Amino acid sequence: MIHYFDYYKPGLGHSWLLAGLLFGGSLVGGAVNWFWPGAPQSLTYALAMLPPLVWCGSMGRQAAGFGVAPLKLNAPHFGKLPAGVFLVLAAVALIALSLVIEPATAYIPMPDSVKAIFEKAFMNSALWDMVVSTCILAPLLEEWLCRGMMLRGMLLRMRPWKAIFWSAFLFALLHLNPWQSIPAFLIGLFLGWVYWRTHSLWTTIFLHFVNNAFSTVISRIWSDIPVDAGWKDILPTGTYWICYSAAAVLLVILIYILHEKTVSAEIRTEPQGKSLGQ
Repeated sequence: MIHYFDYYKPGLGHSWLLAGLLFGGSLVGGAVNWFWPGAPQSLTYALAMLPPLVWCGSMGRQAAGFGVAPLKLNAPHFGKLPAGVFLVLAAVALIALSLVIEPATAYIPMPDSVKAIFEKAFMNSALWDMVVSTCILAPLLEEWLCRGMMLRGMLLRMRPWKAIFWSAFLFALLHLNPWQSIPAFLIGLFLGWVYWRTHSLWTTIFLHFVNNAFSTVISRIWSDIPVDAGWKDILPTGTYWICYSAAAVLLVILIYILHEKTVSAEIRTEPQGKSLGQ
């Protein structure tokens, strides 16, 4: 089935369909969690992702049978930068971005019901389950869906900034709450830009892993801090704003370097052959 993913290139309409399939899978995962309250979150997450996985494989197989030209999900090129250097610079930029965007949700009160969900996912779950679901499955499956499938397909049909916007919007929508959706949208813009510049799905998977692993480590180290607390609540005020300013400057510098040293992936023109997934 994995081989057939290269043949399916969903446009915006089919990307919304994929989001709907994921929501449907989430209902199945929720039902499992209701009947089995102690179900591993990695299991319910995998069940949620199963419908879009099956759909994309089926559509890809159909497209291959119709003679549609494939377009690899991962065909990396890093311009003038060695791959390792790009990964390090992009990872540092992502961590800086995470600090810069924190105020976007810091002033939105979090209801107790949402706090309970976060506490269950990040503090009260078994460490192995949290690592598998947050640091392994989420980077692999969400990047496959939002960058590898959605963004790759939309880049064929619209200007890059529009494709990156819509893939980030859908990525944010899948998180279902503003405390995750707002940062997810802004991080999704960055990940989409990286994919456009490099056509490297494994790079965005790695960056997604870095982001989630960083959050996992922080939540375990400072387990006594409320789930709605941010760096502003942890660091002294002066130290926080110094770190914030330094992160903003560093982010701008790194994005400039990454942009200047790379060229955009040439995937904006539909390859020869019939097309499915409008």
